[in-house]
Amino acid sequence: MKQAPDILTKDKPAVKHFLYVILILAIITTSGNGYAQQNPLFTQYMFNGLVINPAYTGSHEAMTATVAARSQWTGIKGAPQTQVASLHSPLKLSRSAAGAVLVHDQVSVINQYMAYGTYAYRIPVSKNGKLALGGQAGFTYYQANLAELNIITKNGQPDPMFAQTESRLMPNLGIGAYYYSKRTYVGLSLPTLINNRWNNETDYTQARQKRHYFLSAGHVFSLSRNLKLKPNVLLKWVEGGAFQYDINANLLIHEMLWIGASYRMDDSIDGLLEMHINNQLSLGYSYGHPISALSTLQRGTHEVVLNIRINRNKHIVFSPRYF
Repeated sequence: MKQAPDILTKDKPAVKHFLYVILILAIITTSGNGYAQQNPLFTQYMFNGLVINPAYTGSHEAMTATVAARSQWTGIKGAPQTQVASLHSPLKLSRSAAGAVLVHDQVSVINQYMAYGTYAYRIPVSKNGKLALGGQAGFTYYQANLAELNIITKNGQPDPMFAQTESRLMPNLGIGAYYYSKRTYVGLSLPTLINNRWNNETDYTQARQKRHYFLSAGHVFSLSRNLKLKPNVLLKWVEGGAFQYDINANLLIHEMLWIGASYRMDDSIDGLLEMHINNQLSLGYSYGHPISALSTLQRGTHEVVLNIRINRNKHIVFSPRYF
């Protein structure tokens, strides 16, 4: 039986480092199946739908570029950091749309680099509504620099189990469906279909990609001429894992400013703010106040999203987008 690493000193820095290692190992591996943060999630998913659903491609009816950054659990060393860049657009004189998504996600010594191409075929089903069927194909490059954990055995030597760098290139496919009109949307997606192995499985650690299922929906209600209400819900389930949900409500004031709040099941209460600078440019920010077991160790989660709709025809005037 492999022995756990010993702490050879009783000073506070060593104890703090030991607690940090235990926390990170709890995130990275378990004695059974390991579930890392496989599909990064954003609080502002309703403004960044391509991250969870390839059928979202082209739904803005214009070329749209999005960049987003999320700093999760600030105050905890090695906490998740995520950056996303995406571009999607309808194809000229066609019901088709195409796009691409790039993601970098880091949790302590683990880095994920994801690159996916997306496609959607959009079918008019009513005067204002369309049903899009989409897919994506690409890969995730996984890298774990375990040696950076600096785990020492009782004889003062680096633990060989954690003195290596693991890496793996994992191709994958995803599918989704997305109905949308000017004021309503409903989406269902499986961004990853293949359960790839994350590591070289041993008796101690087994980690695999797991299928993530997402169901999202939202609707815009007019409360007055200059005030609209948009509730949203996101349901999430990971095979072999727990069911989760996000509930959100936003107020739109004068077609310019979104102010909202979200509840993420057993995790956080979030405040959201998004400004429509014009019909082509919007900037959003959210702060997540923790309510989980880690709440005393962190200072919350920050997230920024920038959306740019690119007008390639000066004779077309963009209408406001609600999601």
